[in-house]
Formats: sequence, structure tokens, C-alpha cells
Amino acid sequence: MPQDNTTETAAKSGVQVIKFGDPANDWHDYGDMPGDRTPGNPIGQHASVWKSADGRVTVGLWRRDADFGDLLGTGQCFDFVIEGDVTVTDQHGVSHVANSGDLLIYNEKDEGSWEQPGPIRKIFIHVRD
Repeated sequence: MPQDNTTETAAKSGVQVIKFGDPANDWHDYGDMPGDRTPGNPIGQHASVWKSADGRVTVGLWRRDADFGDLLGTGQCFDFVIEGDVTVTDQHGVSHVANSGDLLIYNEKDEGSWEQPGPIRKIFIHVRD
């Protein structure tokens, strides 16, 4: 099996491997999100792992236990679900289910609800105008 020498080569090449469970990830807690209707409001966490020089693009990791509330985003949102599942019901009442391995795409202008019955881990990309 090839050796992962990411740390040794990142400075030379710019190539990086970000591991979800890496203790070096700078996780930030959040709760009390606007529109959050989860009983007990469990704390979620996110870690930004890359930002563009102009600040318009952010790539990060996101994890949280069960959650239900409004669909919230910043700019154009791309969520790659690694573990868990989520149902987004849009403003027209159409349900969109994203499971592990799926990509969920939405915009901050989209309205709807986010229903996540259990823990979820995802990679997010937010692109702001």
C-alpha cells in the first residue's frame, strides 16, 4: 500500500489530503442557527479547510447529530454527504433525499426545510457572489 506522505509534500506541490478525523482540523461549534427547530438544539461543528484568496469560495467539513430546521446556506452550496442522510423539502413541497455518497446542491435563495434523522458528516463548498 502506498505511504501517505501528504505532510512532507504539501509545501512543495500544493497538493493536500484533508482527513475528516485529523485532530489538526480547526473545528468550531455552532448551535442556535436561525430557523433551527431541533429539540434540545444539538451542537454542530464545522471546520474550514480552504478559502480562496478573494474569500468567495470556502471548502470545509461539517458534522452534526440529528437536526431539523430551515434550509440555510451561504451563496451557492455544494454538500457532499460522506455519512448519514438528509431530506430537503423545497418551497414547492418536493422532497430531495441525499444519502452517503450523494451531492446536494442548493442556493442561499432556496427556501425549504432540512430534516436529518441521525448524525451526518459532509464536505461543503460555498461560493459567494
